[in-house]
Amino acid sequence: MDERMKVHLLPVSLTVAMMSPAMTTASPAGKTPCNSLHAVVMQLSAHNQSLQQLLSAPLDSNTFSLIDELSYQLESDLLLLGTPSAPVAVPLESLHQAVEHQDGNAVLMHATAYLSAAQRWLGQPA
Repeated sequence: MDERMKVHLLPVSLTVAMMSPAMTTASPAGKTPCNSLHAVVMQLSAHNQSLQQLLSAPLDSNTFSLIDELSYQLESDLLLLGTPSAPVAVPLESLHQAVEHQDGNAVLMHATAYLSAAQRWLGQPA
């Protein structure tokens, strides 16, 4: 698949992910059933992969917009998991602020820090 096509498909995959059963049927924060917890963790991992892909694209206004949207989705994932103060929350907020300022260097730095923290937090190999 052409690399440009992957970038254009990303908003579609984000939209589909937001319509997933985990998003529409999850209980309030901290009360998500175990089977839904697994789905939300999988969704968080998929969103992390999407962020990783976006970082390889040129950081233009379109990419900043997509990363901004994705940062809100990642925050929502944390809330669904009932862990808004997880070790990944601070780097995620820093990423969000860097995107708002459209600072490409800060976006790369904070996104890398967030993804590293997320891998450790989720117990995934580096």
